Amino acid sequence: MADFTDRLKLNLSGTGKELTPQQLNDNFKAIEKEFLERSVNVSWFGAAGDGIQDDTAALQELINKTPDYSILHIPSGRYKITSTLQIRKQGMRIFGIHKGRYRQGKGVTSIEYYGTGPCFQIGDESLPSFSGFQNVQFHDLSIRYEGTGRATLNNPFSQSVKRGYYGKGTMGIQDWKGGGVVLDNVLIEHFETAFWGYESDVNLFKCTEINYNKIGIHLQNRSSQFTSIALFTLGNDTALDLNSSNGARFMASQHIKDGSSSDIPILINDFMNAEFLGCWFEGLSREHKMTVPSFIQIGATKETKNVALRDSILAIADKYDDTQSVCNYFVDVVIGKKVLVDEVGGYPRNLKQLICFSGSSSTQQVTLRSHLDFSYSNHRYDENHGTGQALLLVEKYSNNGIEHLNETFVKAYLGSRQNIPAGNWQKVRFNQINHDELTEFDGSNSRWRAKRAGKYRIQVYISTDPQIDSNRTRLALHLNDEQLTGSSAYAYLDDRVIGGLNYGALSGAMELRLEANSFIDIRVFSQNAVDILPGGGITYLTVSRI
Repeated sequence: MADFTDRLKLNLSGTGKELTPQQLNDNFKAIEKEFLERSVNVSWFGAAGDGIQDDTAALQELINKTPDYSILHIPSGRYKITSTLQIRKQGMRIFGIHKGRYRQGKGVTSIEYYGTGPCFQIGDESLPSFSGFQNVQFHDLSIRYEGTGRATLNNPFSQSVKRGYYGKGTMGIQDWKGGGVVLDNVLIEHFETAFWGYESDVNLFKCTEINYNKIGIHLQNRSSQFTSIALFTLGNDTALDLNSSNGARFMASQHIKDGSSSDIPILINDFMNAEFLGCWFEGLSREHKMTVPSFIQIGATKETKNVALRDSILAIADKYDDTQSVCNYFVDVVIGKKVLVDEVGGYPRNLKQLICFSGSSSTQQVTLRSHLDFSYSNHRYDENHGTGQALLLVEKYSNNGIEHLNETFVKAYLGSRQNIPAGNWQKVRFNQINHDELTEFDGSNSRWRAKRAGKYRIQVYISTDPQIDSNRTRLALHLNDEQLTGSSAYAYLDDRVIGGLNYGALSGAMELRLEANSFIDIRVFSQNAVDILPGGGITYLTVSRI
């Protein structure tokens, strides 16, 4: 080793030999040779790597006969694998050879799977929780399904480049209750699920490519503390499926042309603490003439919270047929809170809308912070397709500092005459809406519901027909009151005796602090029967946040 280490002396600290580029290249070749000599090589176990011979037994023997924490080397070649390779070792490191992004053919290590189930399986379901075989690493490998048990992907891009298939019932890598999995310069293609993790925590994926799969990365049941750096996904039906876990970070990932009209590229459900930092989100091309519902869906069936999308680039193509977006929404929130979209660039204007709310959950909260140098036809950044909370708070960066948009401001009024029978309390039917910035007013039930906690000013003005002299009228505000009769007012806004030649009028205002989802309605009492007059200028309710 003396002559070998002597050749590795580089001029990094002002001492040592000056090396020419050729000498430096020779040194790196020597390092690789030394590495191979110190590794356990699959060719020692009879693997051919010619794409013809079945190398399953050779690779399994390689794994079985080496101790924990071994370095295994798979030289360049095409390795035909016909059944699952079982890994029951701690800290095993498997190295291949790759050349850039194209990793099939001469000079690369290609694992070509023809079986069912997983190609590589770490541990199994019989293991107790989080006590499996941990810290298995995969470096510089291509893992592809090449068998005949194929199904068709929905993704139109994969079909257009003749890569639109996946192996039914297959997985590239399955980790049962292990964790600490490292994928470094690994390509996984054409599986039903490329990486499947169950209680698979503290994983690290670096420069990993996940292409042309039904599902790219699936994390389930406490597969927490996941980190990805420079992940690349392409042409998958669903690229990421994050479920029932806590903690995932995606830094500088690129998600390109994933999804279909029935598949969401990124699903986050029953999850807490997911962050996407500086990521690229690219939609389908116009030529595909297909609309993906949304790029990201949050909380499809269970509450998901603390999702942050920071400094996102949205590469969304121009609309096809002049009106149809290739992706309707960047984020669709079904059941989610503490969702942050912090600065978006690229072409978000080509979406139908930036944010969508769907479903009926009372937990739908998004904060949008951005320069917002784009707009949509309805002058909003969200659409509500359900009956849930649908709360979007907008902070716009401008020359004037931070502007808070989408604050509560509601004006509702009576659309037609309403009779108040003698001696009765009646809810005022505010059924017409002039303004409702956050869609908080329920015209069918004539009540306003706060989407977020805060201090509000309520103002009411009621006009009636001329009243009988000395008629007593009262105006009340009811808070969180589902009863139509027999309940007590939260506050009386007016109480007067009026009549004669003057038209009757009631008015009042108050400020109050409310919790999110609190609701109010306005009720009127008249000693004698009277009609309330309709019109936006004479019988109205206004609510504003202060």
